[in-house]
Amino acid sequence: MSRFLLAWKAFWSILSSPERAAAWIALGRPPPAATAAAAVPPLARAPTAAPPAPGLPADAVFTLVLLQREGRLVDFLQEPLDGFSDAQVGAAARQIHDDCRRVLAQVFGLEPLRSESEGSRVSLPAGFDPRHIRLTGSAAAAAPYTGTLRHRGWRVTRVAFPQRHESLDPAVVCPAEVEVGA
Repeated sequence: MSRFLLAWKAFWSILSSPERAAAWIALGRPPPAATAAAAVPPLARAPTAAPPAPGLPADAVFTLVLLQREGRLVDFLQEPLDGFSDAQVGAAARQIHDDCRRVLAQVFGLEPLRSESEGSRVSLPAGFDPRHIRLTGSAAAAAPYTGTLRHRGWRVTRVAFPQRHESLDPAVVCPAEVEVGA
C-alpha cells in the first residue's frame, strides 16, 4: 500500500473515531509512565455508520456538513451575536460568506432562473411556469402579467458531492471536539 493511501485511511479513521484519534495523539508523544500506555485504548475497527433516521435525507445533512466544515456556517448561525460588535460580526460574516460560496460553487452548479437584472420590468406570458416564478402584489385573474423582477431565482444544474466515508454517522453535521491532555 502506498504511503499516501495509508495516510488517507489514517486521516479518515482518526476523523471518524475518537478512540483512534486518542491513540494517534498518544503515538506522537512518549508516555510519562509505563502505566500510561495501558490507559490508551487500542485501535479498534471504526463502527459502521447507522443509516440516517427516517425522514432525515443524508444529502441534505451532508450539505450542512460541507458548509460547516469549510465555512463554519452552523457555528456562526447558532452563536448568539449579542456580545459582538457589528464590525466583529461583519468580519466573521465576510469570511464565512467566502468559504460557503466556494462550497456552493464546488458542489452545486447554480444559475439564475431569470437573466434580467433585479429591479427591471419583465413580462410574463400566459402559460408561464408557476414553479419557476412566484407572483407577489396584485395580480389579475389571468396572464399575461407585467411587473418588477424582485429576485432572479436560482436553479441547480449539477450536484457533485465529494465521497463521504461510510463509517461516518450521516446525521452528524460536526462531531464534538475534546482536547485530551489539556
